[in-house]
Amino acid sequence: MGYYEIMLIISPEVETDGHQEVLNDLKTAITKEGGVVSTVLDWRKRRLAYEISKHKEGYYYLVYFSGHGTVIPEVEHYFRVTDAVIRYMIVSVEEKEFNAAAEKAAEAAAAAAAQAEKQEQAELEKADEATVIEESEEPEEVEEPEEPEEVEEPEEPKEPEEVEEPVAAEEPAETVEVDAAQEAEKKDE
Repeated sequence: MGYYEIMLIISPEVETDGHQEVLNDLKTAITKEGGVVSTVLDWRKRRLAYEISKHKEGYYYLVYFSGHGTVIPEVEHYFRVTDAVIRYMIVSVEEKEFNAAAEKAAEAAAAAAAQAEKQEQAELEKADEATVIEESEEPEEVEEPEEPEEVEEPEEPKEPEEVEEPVAAEEPAETVEVDAAQEAEKKDE
């Protein structure tokens, strides 16, 4: 009896119910030839390394099974006639690798499922918080603020005007007399 691993990619156009139908038909094809499906892991939707049939994404599944060599042609035939599967690969593995890979894959799947559940829970909490915030932001009656009374603005301080300082005058009496005397002399002449 041989141990096998199948990696298959389901088209992104197929609904989630269609995924289960493809996997159930695969299990039927394996068990019809005397094989036993050990583990089926959902690796979720991932980006493809390159475009396949105009698809950039696909749903990845990893299937571990054991059976005789006659199982492989039956499984390949199933994949060829199924349009939902855009790519597949069947690999033979040793028993130790099969058991270790199956256990490791099961643990990884459980961890991925737990992580996905946490993300969904976090998104739900965010949505709930957003709803609570929207509800609390309902407009309340707000009093209109009273118009402030006009306040007289203080006058700006005036700059002091320049005051001319009085010039010390010469004695006006003498000046007047001299001027008057000079004028008298000029008149006489």
